[in-house]
Amino acid sequence: MMKWCRIFLVMYFIYIIFVLDGYYFLILNVTLAYIPLELAALLYQKKRKAYVFWPIAFLWLLFFPNAPYLLTDFFHLEGLRINAAQIGIFSNNPHIWERFTVLTVGVIFGLYTGFVSLKWMLDEWMLRCKTSRALVYWASFSGIAILSSYAIYLGRFARLHSVYLFTDPIYSIQQMMAAFSYRMVYFMICFVIIQVVVYLSFVKFPNKKG
Repeated sequence: MMKWCRIFLVMYFIYIIFVLDGYYFLILNVTLAYIPLELAALLYQKKRKAYVFWPIAFLWLLFFPNAPYLLTDFFHLEGLRINAAQIGIFSNNPHIWERFTVLTVGVIFGLYTGFVSLKWMLDEWMLRCKTSRALVYWASFSGIAILSSYAIYLGRFARLHSVYLFTDPIYSIQQMMAAFSYRMVYFMICFVIIQVVVYLSFVKFPNKKG
């Protein structure tokens, strides 16, 4: 799986750089969304020592919100003026739908790799806790979803990215403290719901029959 994800990522970036002629922001955003998979792969089904596991797990937690964050990139489609005439009839301009396709593929890929990494990390966390209790599993998922939603809000509205925590930690903390508001809470609730639906669709529904 990892090999094919890496090949796809390279081909996707080549297309954006040499063919699409635009949407270069996807290179950064999809890369940040993909990093959690590489980090999770370092830990999944590997008996790592605690001094190796926890730093990598912490880095994973910092980068994971970049996967659901990709959903907010759909707002870039507004600039394409798909329904510019405001009469309910979309443009069939190939330029528009090429960008729609590239953006959608990037979002789907980022969500897929991000939520694969989430499942791997939760599985490893359960092993570390030496428990199989559903309450522990879903409480852990809920905590990650809440923190992730908070991080997405910071990234979209405070323009605070994961890397800023390393390059400018004081500024990052100031922005994190200043972000609290009613609108932030409402946004977080929306994105927690989205993550729950995506994760359940990803790990539960395909295993059900009938």
